[in-house]
Amino acid sequence: MFPRALGVLLAVLCVDGSSATAQGFIFTRTGSGARAAGMANAFIAVSDDGTAASWNPAGLGQLRKPELSLVSTTAGQNLRAQGFRTRDDLSAFTTATSSYQSTYLDFASLAVPVTILGKPTTFQGAWRRLYTLDFREIVSLNREPQAPEAPPAARMDSNSDTLGSVDIVSIAGAVKLTPRLALGASFNLWRGDWTDHASVSETPLAGGVPPAFLNTTGANRVRGNNFSLGLMLTYPRWSVGLLHQRPLRSDFETSGSVMASGEPPARLPAVQGTLRFPQALGVGGAWRPATRWTVDLDLTWDNWKDAELDTPVTGRVNLFDNLPADRTTTRNTLSVNAGAEHIFAGEGFVVPLRFGAAWEPQGGRSPYTLDPVNYTMLAAGTGYNTNSLKFDAAFQYRWARFQDGANFGVAFLDSVVLPLAVGERQTREWRLKLSLILRVTDTDKLHRTIRRVLGGG
Repeated sequence: MFPRALGVLLAVLCVDGSSATAQGFIFTRTGSGARAAGMANAFIAVSDDGTAASWNPAGLGQLRKPELSLVSTTAGQNLRAQGFRTRDDLSAFTTATSSYQSTYLDFASLAVPVTILGKPTTFQGAWRRLYTLDFREIVSLNREPQAPEAPPAARMDSNSDTLGSVDIVSIAGAVKLTPRLALGASFNLWRGDWTDHASVSETPLAGGVPPAFLNTTGANRVRGNNFSLGLMLTYPRWSVGLLHQRPLRSDFETSGSVMASGEPPARLPAVQGTLRFPQALGVGGAWRPATRWTVDLDLTWDNWKDAELDTPVTGRVNLFDNLPADRTTTRNTLSVNAGAEHIFAGEGFVVPLRFGAAWEPQGGRSPYTLDPVNYTMLAAGTGYNTNSLKFDAAFQYRWARFQDGANFGVAFLDSVVLPLAVGERQTREWRLKLSLILRVTDTDKLHRTIRRVLGGG
């Protein structure tokens, strides 16, 4: 394989956090459910419905009826790259914008409470989409000379697609050791599969020179498992939740191909290695100042410096900037989520009103600009809840602005270390979450039905 193609493949196919940042990808690890989303993901100390294990497995101990949960998400994203100039200031690039929208199922679970040795215990099986790797972008921009010695003006056209996901299948359980104290744990199987395809062309505006092009494809696979541990203390007016997400050590495999103008097509044989995802610690506190009010505050610490990829080709490097541990620019982060819920009661039903805000810093950033990527999020939600049915909806809006490096066109064939240009990126994202939770209130009837189905009379 020719060296330049190998460099391109390493930049495109390895799990490149800087590229993910350019796509507006958010690595913050949150649970699921519209109720939590309406409270800006402040749910570690609440966790009292069918989505509990995705936030704090100890919260399952509060469920005393079987619950079936389904959650869907519709997300829209708008990206803007502006003010980009080459590092030598010889060329400037026009503003590029893109937008994309998708809808997907992101959570399904069944929770069943039992009593073991006189202790209330709840088990849950769940499937959750942790990361939706669904991104499509078609962008055109111009390179404009700023000095006589600059490269000629050219149009850059890019068509990029990423399709796949990282999903978690979990088995969780919680036990109430005392009326106030619950402990929980979750065993999580990580399954990630996604493909990448990018086509880039560079066409001189003066004509007379054929356009240069670059096409890359890649397929990626992740398989691993980890544990989550939780604790909850619940009192009538307040509660405290603790969460420890253990590190993930998974098998990673990537393969792909590249075709560039002036070069023969080349394929990258499958490269296998280890992907390490770091631990996270969360603490939450909920306060009920009045009968119908709940206020929650969560703090979550992520050790992103320990997010690493280790393959025979890359060596052991950080997941976000592909640099070794002693040179990585990745940072550890502390997220802050605050939310509130107010209940309006009717005859046999309640209508909740929820709202909140969050600060969600990301571990990855450009190793060239070192500008932090910090998302601000606002959220609101409502629903219709009865004793046997809970329907909730929530809307989240988050945004960020930061200085970043970028490689436009095909010039980065000769260098994948330093960015070709530096400028500002703006990301706007909204998410609409819908949750449906069905609770079996008549468990005696359920038991009779099961016995009839099994032939027990």
